[in-house]
Amino acid sequence: MTLWINGDWITGQGALRVRRNPVSGEVLWQGNDADAAQVEQACRAARAAFPRWARLSFAERQAVVERFAGLLERNKGELTAIIARETGKPRWEAATEVTAMINKIAISIKAYHVRTGEQRSEMPDGAASLRHRPHGVLAVFGPYNFPGHLPNGHIVP
Repeated sequence: MTLWINGDWITGQGALRVRRNPVSGEVLWQGNDADAAQVEQACRAARAAFPRWARLSFAERQAVVERFAGLLERNKGELTAIIARETGKPRWEAATEVTAMINKIAISIKAYHVRTGEQRSEMPDGAASLRHRPHGVLAVFGPYNFPGHLPNGHIVP
């Protein structure tokens, strides 16, 4: 498996993973997972990138996620075919998953304006405050049945 870590494509050094089409048994791809050192390297790189991302304005970050939405839209047919082959889903269901990934981005951009900042509610015995903070570095292990949409929901919160 080829991994994108700190701006470079590298070969995984962990266990061999073989992905088969659940309908035909055909080998779709195979490669090595990341080993523990590569996972640590990826986490360090992500933490190091966070301050630069945080300095970007909302408009700049929005442009990045809108570009991602455009890439999903442009590659919808290919992504649909890949998801259908890897999961055994019918193409219409795989296409629905890719559409959900695209739509999630617009929903997240709209939600940003509601969920950011601080909300304070006065109550009879005090006050309640709600603040939203970045998650920081996290790992997303998506299930086999929605390999794009469910991880995307955490990557594009």
